[in-house]
Amino acid sequence: ANGEIDLMEHLNFDDFVYQTVHSKYTLDGGSSPQKSTQAKINRQGYNTYGAEWDEDAITFTVNGKKTHTYPRVPEKGELQWPFDQPFYLVLSMQVGGSWVGKGDPKDYPAEMEIDWIRVYERK
Repeated sequence: ANGEIDLMEHLNFDDFVYQTVHSKYTLDGGSSPQKSTQAKINRQGYNTYGAEWDEDAITFTVNGKKTHTYPRVPEKGELQWPFDQPFYLVLSMQVGGSWVGKGDPKDYPAEMEIDWIRVYERK
């Protein structure tokens, strides 16, 4: 019910990432507005992921290009927009499980390289 903003989720060796918002509304089957997109990435180099988040929308970017906007729709109720509170930044890597699939020993060790993280707040 508190919501989740997935700036980037990458499965195995896909050449795209998922950018998604989750909330009680989306988990209960709310399909409008669209909650997720797939955005192409350069698997051979670094990519830059971003989100501009304000009181009316979350706009995702990959490598400086807008990829998806999830708007606040007041008539859908507060479950559709729980994004009016502070959130934590979480960096994680899943190497198995029902969504990712079983890991193959040839894929290990796995690593995630992060060059930098920046957070800006408008005044």
